[in-house]
Amino acid sequence: MRSIWSGSIKFGTIFIPIRLYAASENLHVGFHLVHKTDCGRVHYKKVCEKDGKELKPHEIAKAIDIAGECIQFTDEEIKNLHPFSTRTMEIMGFCDYSEIPQISLSKPYYLGTDNPKKGGTGQSFHLLKEAMEKKEKVAVVKWVQRNNEYIGMLQSHENGFLLKQLLYFEQVRSQEEVEIIPSEVDQDLLEKATRVMESMIFDFDWTDYSETYTQQLHELIEKKSAGEELIPELKPPETRSLEKELEKMLAMMEE
Repeated sequence: MRSIWSGSIKFGTIFIPIRLYAASENLHVGFHLVHKTDCGRVHYKKVCEKDGKELKPHEIAKAIDIAGECIQFTDEEIKNLHPFSTRTMEIMGFCDYSEIPQISLSKPYYLGTDNPKKGGTGQSFHLLKEAMEKKEKVAVVKWVQRNNEYIGMLQSHENGFLLKQLLYFEQVRSQEEVEIIPSEVDQDLLEKATRVMESMIFDFDWTDYSETYTQQLHELIEKKSAGEELIPELKPPETRSLEKELEKMLAMMEE
C-alpha cells in the first residue's frame, strides 16, 4: 500500500516518525465524456477569461481577490506558511471516544511506522499505542496536508492506529436548515410500526455488505456492449396508506 503523507506524531516533546495511508478506496465506475457524433473524448482547457488564450501550467498562479485587487501567491510562499507543521501531526490531547460527535467523523486513514532508513522506529510508535490502550483514550490530532489544516481522532486499531478526519464545528450545518413538516403520530400506527421494527432487529455484521450498484453498472455495460436493449427501471410505488402497508407487513410476518 502506498503512503499519501509522511511526517511525525508530536507527543509532547517526543516525535514519532509515521506514514499515512488511505483506509478506503473508490469502487465507482468512471465514465468518460465524449462527443456524441464520433465518440471523441471531451477535454477541458484552462483558458484566460480576458484574452481567451489557452494557458500552460507555468503561466498559471494561485490568487485571492481582495477589495477588487488580485493578490498572487507562489507555491513556495504558501508552503512556507507552516514550514514545520506540514510534517508534524500534533497531539492536542486525549479524551474518551464518546466525547467525539459522530456527525464530525469523516475520512479514515491508517498510520504505520516510517522506514528505519529515514529515522523510523517502532518503539515510540508502540509506546503511544499501548499507553492509549491502557488509559482507554483516543487522541485529538492536528496536521497540515496539501495546504489544508485538518483535525482528527487517532485511536488504537489492530496492530497500529486508525485516524479519522474530523469535520470542524463550523463545517457542520445546523439541522434547523432542514425542512421537517411537523405531524402528530397516531398511537395505533406507532404500535404496529414498533411490531414490524421488532421483527427486523438483527445482529449487524459489517462483512455481510458489499457495494452492489457498481456490479449492476458493470452488468449494464456488458449488456449495452452486447447490443441488448436496456429496459428503464420502474419507479418505486408511492405509499398511500400507512395503515394498509403496516397491516400487510404484519400479515406477512404471521405467515
